[in-house]
Parts: sequence; C-alpha cells; structure tokens
Amino acid sequence: MYSSFVKYLSNSTSLSIDAPITFVNQFYGENWEDEKLDIYHASGKKWVVILKRVKSMPVLTDSWQTVVSDLNLQKDCLLTFLPLSHFGLNLSCYVNGMCGQSYFTINRYLRLGVTIIEDAFVEECFGGNPPTSAYEISYKGSLWTVSTSKLHSSYVFSQGWPQLCNDLGIQEDDLLVFEKLDDVLFGLTVYRDEIEIRLSKKVESDEDDVF
Repeated sequence: MYSSFVKYLSNSTSLSIDAPITFVNQFYGENWEDEKLDIYHASGKKWVVILKRVKSMPVLTDSWQTVVSDLNLQKDCLLTFLPLSHFGLNLSCYVNGMCGQSYFTINRYLRLGVTIIEDAFVEECFGGNPPTSAYEISYKGSLWTVSTSKLHSSYVFSQGWPQLCNDLGIQEDDLLVFEKLDDVLFGLTVYRDEIEIRLSKKVESDEDDVF
C-alpha cells in the first residue's frame, strides 16, 4: 500500500505536474481520467485540480499553476502529496530542504555509514545548540538509537544509522524525510522512485545469535 508520493517542481511555470501512475491506479482505479482532486495546504488554502492523461501518464492540471502561484513555489522545491480521502491530497512544500519541523535528504552516504542532517534544519531547529547527542528514530512503531557527529562541515546521523538501514533495507539514494517530534525523537518516512514505501523490520532468527 502506497501512502504518499513526492515530486520535485522541475518547472515552476508549468500548467501541470505528473503523478506516479502506480500510485494513481492504486487510489483511484484505472478509470481516473478527468477526476477532480481537492488539494489542501497547511495555510488553509484549497484548490481543485483535474487528473488528466498525457501520453498515457497521469498529470494534475486545471488550476495547478494557481497552486504554484499562490504558494510562491520555486523551481526544484520538493513537494509531498498525502491522501486525506479518496479525492483529497494534502500538499507539503520543502523550501531549502525544510517544511516546518521536517527536512528531507537523499541517502547518498550509506557506504560511509552516515546520513546528512541538512544545515538549514540544524540552524532553524537547534539554533545555538547543535545536535551533539543521541536521538531516537521512529519508523512504524519501532525505535532505533542513533548518535550524531560531524562530517566535514555538516552534522550527520552516524553510530546506529547503518543498523537501522540494515534492519529496514533502506538503500542508497532513497529519499528520506525526518520529522522532529520532540527534543530527542525523529519520525522517518522513506521514498523510493517517488513513492512512499513501507519497510518491515527484519526478524532475527536463532542463527543470527550464533557467532
């Protein structure tokens, strides 16, 4: 079951934005063409867009440019779309990699055993107290303890991060969204090929305990 999807705003003047066809088929069935969708934003604004078929692929159009204009969205910002109902989507916009108490990063340093904590997020959410202790990362009811360190000029999740990736099967280049839930707890969402994926924690067998 896909829960949400992400898109980069590659063209801020476009009259439409495409949506992953696997996501659209799952939520709206294969006869989705010309369906109306309500888009909601945390600002309280709401727009009605239409699902159209362009070269066999679904796109959100008819008022999409109004969404971009009303929110003053800039090229290359990340957008997340979360279904609220069968024909409603909640839109979140990541500016400078951040949206409220959340940030996104690409898991590009798995071979080094770390993942980047975005600089803008550190400055905004930690201020004069940079992240220098251990934190809990929550994913679908399970918790992992990870420590922070500094890699060059950036803060990273380091010790404990490789174990989390191994336990869940997180891969290089997965898009990760971290939400700061409190002073020591982060929520984690994982996207692959633009769609949120649901990973399951590996169950240890008796053989895993034998050295």
